Amino acid sequence: MTQRSKWKNSQAQRYLAYKERIGWEARKARIQRIMGSVEVQASAYLYGKREPDADNLAKAFLDGLNNIAWDDDRQVRKLSIEKIRVIHREEERTEIQIREMEPEGERE
Repeated sequence: MTQRSKWKNSQAQRYLAYKERIGWEARKARIQRIMGSVEVQASAYLYGKREPDADNLAKAFLDGLNNIAWDDDRQVRKLSIEKIRVIHREEERTEIQIREMEPEGERE
C-alpha cells in the first residue's frame, strides 16, 4: 500500500479502520505491554461471502497491537491464525490471545 493509495483505495480504508479498531479494543481491555518475545493465537469468526486471506488478517492484528501489546510486531515469534465461518452476523468477532514466551536461552 502506498501513501497515496491509502486515501483512495476503499480496501485500504477498510484495513486502516479495522487495524485502528483492534488497537482501541486492546486499549479498552487494558492490555499489558510485553517487552520480550510474544506468541499470538487469533481466531476470526467471519460472516458473509467475503473471506479475507489469513495473512491480511494477521497483518491487521499485529499492526493494530503495535505500541499497545508490544513495542513492535518483530517481537512476535509464534503466530497462529484460524478462520471460522459463522451463520449469523451477530456471531462475527475476533479473539486474540497474547502470551509472553520464555526467553530463547531458557527453553530445552
